[in-house]
Amino acid sequence: MSPWALPPEITREELDGWVASLAAVSGLPLVAGLADGPGLPVVASGEPILRLAGAAEDDPRLRAAAALLSSLCESHVARRDLVAQTARLWKELNFLTGVATALSPDATVEETAGRLLTRIVRLLGVSRASILLSREDGRLCVAAARGVALDLAPGSLVPPGGIAERVLRSGQPILVADVDALEDVDVLPLLHRETRTRSFLSVPILSAGVPIGVINMTDRAGERPFGADDLKLISALSDQAGIAFANVRILAEVRRAEGIRRELAVAARIQRALLAQPPVWVPGLSAFGVCEPAAWVGGDSFQAWPRRDGGIWGAVCDVSGQGLPAALLLSSAHAALRGMAAADLPPVEAARALHQAVLSEAGDSGRFVTAALLRVDRGGKARLASLGSPPVLLRRAGGAIEGFSRGGAPAGFPQGGTWEEDEVTLSPGDRLVLHTDGLVEADGPSGPFGEDRLRQALASRPEREPAESTARGILEALRSFLAGREAPDDVTLLVVSRLEEKGP
Repeated sequence: MSPWALPPEITREELDGWVASLAAVSGLPLVAGLADGPGLPVVASGEPILRLAGAAEDDPRLRAAAALLSSLCESHVARRDLVAQTARLWKELNFLTGVATALSPDATVEETAGRLLTRIVRLLGVSRASILLSREDGRLCVAAARGVALDLAPGSLVPPGGIAERVLRSGQPILVADVDALEDVDVLPLLHRETRTRSFLSVPILSAGVPIGVINMTDRAGERPFGADDLKLISALSDQAGIAFANVRILAEVRRAEGIRRELAVAARIQRALLAQPPVWVPGLSAFGVCEPAAWVGGDSFQAWPRRDGGIWGAVCDVSGQGLPAALLLSSAHAALRGMAAADLPPVEAARALHQAVLSEAGDSGRFVTAALLRVDRGGKARLASLGSPPVLLRRAGGAIEGFSRGGAPAGFPQGGTWEEDEVTLSPGDRLVLHTDGLVEADGPSGPFGEDRLRQALASRPEREPAESTARGILEALRSFLAGREAPDDVTLLVVSRLEEKGP
């Protein structure tokens, strides 16, 4: 308030009424005059606003009247200030309450930011405003904007090096009431030069004390500058905004995880259906496979199909990696192998065809498939091909263990590879075991299960038992070795047994 000027809270009519009342009470011809006139000063808010005349300045009645008029003016100004402050606080309370009501975790980040910004613009009369949120890489991205340039539309990245980035890094607000009077040489170059900026306010959005974004405001209607009250209000809003954005992001992550869980559950059911294959029995042969995925959806598979001549065509596969991507590639490999079995391809030809199928499906993802392929005829003659898989083991009827692996490259390697076949004749009581590396690499208290323990488990099986009994016995030996631990990789094996010609 300027000295020797009537406060805006007091009208001339109010002042004249007070002076007339004091004149009637004191019996003095009181007159409210200007600063350069006679009389005693009347004070309000610590500043002289006028002079009261009507008697000698040492007249006690004049002194009492001047003191009483000062008190009236002071209380009137204070009352008006209190009313204005109460109205402002009530408006701010309604604003924050409305913001809290509008912040729903069901909304998207962009919807939440848009609702906040709309209320800010309405309350403060801001001409340009934006809410910027930090991405995982630390860059600021526009979540909502009003009155800004088109290159700062929602979803766009904010050019680095501006005030918003400084506020995000420091976690401290920046208030510029008057750009022309700004003396901070570090802030001044950061202000936008595209439009004339008079006043600027930038406040960090905090979540658990960590800056996650920035609320920017530039210029208010009527050229009113931003002040401490605006900073206090927007800081309170930013606390609410931080909680809201954190809740929205958490809910989005939960929904995304739930969606992935549902997709994995569907994929797991499909894969279990594919792997739920009963034992295969043909005259003189039986085959049984089992797969225990380490994840919801595994990257291993086995197949066994009766051949037209009465033999068995079988395979075990292991796709690099685990989870849904591995399962998708595995399903393609499974379908390709089914076609090869239907065509009764020799294993080495099937290896080349599988390589081309995986290479086409995997593209440049870097994924590949290891596999062991087997074709056994009715008389027990077996042909084997390996695509980077562990050695195929043969348990003879007398208990001796043999291993077969030509060591061909996995299917899907860009540089390709060559594959060769092993041939062996099975006698009644002989059993072949095809498996993935998850079986021998499973870690127990004393290290990996290993091929030696697998050989021991296979050698300990009873003579002339069905393939299913041998497979389940090997898995039981593995579980006993793991002592309650989970295998880190999928465990898959396929057992083919040569039986007496009379069959089951």
